[in-house]
Amino acid sequence: MIVVTQQSLKNKILKKTIFFILVLISPTFSIGQESIEDISFNVYRNDSKIGYHKLNFEKEEDRIIASIEIKFDVKFLGFTLYDYFHKNKEVWIADSLFKLKTNTNKNGDQLYCNVTKKAERFVIDGKNNKVITKDEPLPSSYWIFDLVNNKNKRVLNTQDCSFIDFKIEFLGNEKIYEDQLEAMHYKLTGKEFNGDDVNIDIWYSNSKWVKMIFDKDGSKIDYFLEKYDDK
Repeated sequence: MIVVTQQSLKNKILKKTIFFILVLISPTFSIGQESIEDISFNVYRNDSKIGYHKLNFEKEEDRIIASIEIKFDVKFLGFTLYDYFHKNKEVWIADSLFKLKTNTNKNGDQLYCNVTKKAERFVIDGKNNKVITKDEPLPSSYWIFDLVNNKNKRVLNTQDCSFIDFKIEFLGNEKIYEDQLEAMHYKLTGKEFNGDDVNIDIWYSNSKWVKMIFDKDGSKIDYFLEKYDDK
């Protein structure tokens, strides 16, 4: 026979109440930013729209799953001059990268990058780099604000698993999108595995990625958040 005293019943009710309150006030899962929200950019080349860059996030218990898709299609007189398609899936646990898997078609060149965490080591397997390391790689996904936290950063190129040594410069606070949004402006410079220069201007608002401009083959590639794109 189980006897439930009034005090034990009160204790059970109190524990359930505390648990319910903790669930309500628990912070949104974050990685170097206040909260994780889907991000959707329209992408332009010299003021002509060429595609999109979309990031979607899911939370499953203690992990965050980022699904990323990028599509560029540059045409001239009906002919395709440049075709780019990239898919990336990242799994993060407690702000630490657990798994990454990407596939990229870069104008017919097939690239890939896979990262798996095993026994406190990271197995990196990509088109242009295969290595096992204790150091956690930081992917070049740009949505993670930690990317710009220091003056220099070694970043994993999610196209092919090669590394890019970025020089990072903070250029100040600015109002963008016709003064509708205040953001922090950073300059990233470096070189890719093939020797191509990387020259990126990137903006974050409340640690969230909100804009980017970079040079590609003499053209300006400009990212606009969908909600601010009136073109």
